[in-house]
Amino acid sequence: MRIVSLVPSATETLYRLGAGDEVVGVTYACDLPADAGTKEVVVTPALDTSNMPEDKIDMLVREYSRRGESLYNVRWEAIKNLKPDLIIVQGVCDVCAVTPKDFDADIRRLAKVIEVSPRSVTEILADIVAIGKAVGREREALEVVSQIEERLERIVERTLGLDRPRVFFMEWIEPPYCSGHWVPELVEIAGGQDYGTKGVHSRRVSYDDIIAYDPEIIIAAPCGFSLRRAQEDMRAALAKGQLSSTQAVGRGWVYAVEAGRYFSRHGPSISEAAEILAEIIHPTVFKNIAPPSSYIRVQ
Repeated sequence: MRIVSLVPSATETLYRLGAGDEVVGVTYACDLPADAGTKEVVVTPALDTSNMPEDKIDMLVREYSRRGESLYNVRWEAIKNLKPDLIIVQGVCDVCAVTPKDFDADIRRLAKVIEVSPRSVTEILADIVAIGKAVGREREALEVVSQIEERLERIVERTLGLDRPRVFFMEWIEPPYCSGHWVPELVEIAGGQDYGTKGVHSRRVSYDDIIAYDPEIIIAAPCGFSLRRAQEDMRAALAKGQLSSTQAVGRGWVYAVEAGRYFSRHGPSISEAAEILAEIIHPTVFKNIAPPSSYIRVQ
């Protein structure tokens, strides 16, 4: 089978299932595992945001959306030349990756197209199985799902009876956005209570909203960003003093995480994401279970 994956989490899933050799086309963001970077890149960003401040990125994304323009350049002819049997696309967020509305109708006649659009942990696991079935690796997919479920259940069992601190998981810092989709559920699994709402899009909030919620823990996880960038942007936000009255800042419980690797993607890495959260939220109960260099205390 020849597979074009337009979703980084799906690319990671395909490799976990042993189908990496069948992947022929990927996006610029498909960097896990490293071998994915050797495949032909068929999607690139329309904007170079690598050195932009968050508020400017947010403004440009809104402007592109208002004009109905895609944030991605899709090399449709390259995809056709790859002669794929299967193309994987997502519909969760038109900011994060190519969505069906960007799709060339001719491509649907060229290959089978499946969409992964999870909004919860259960749906993420179901998509892993769906991808497994599509590539003839259902058994491997069920094994991966079972392993993820076991890791999540171990966390749940160890958090029973513990206090659940208020968490504000920031999916964007300037302007601030709370979490959405599967992230509030992961916070719950890890023994906290998040400001965000499970199963719906992240949403823009005000600093007054955050102050009124008075989180005990703040976690900076700007969508798609590295740990270093999350740390830098959170430090800049703290320097402005807008969150100084919160318990999280007063106690020094402000963290940055490797968002692009563990939280922005809806694939096998959600088990590691839950372990990162558990170690942050309940550090005396969970020690050394988070992947190395996956989070840092900002203050």
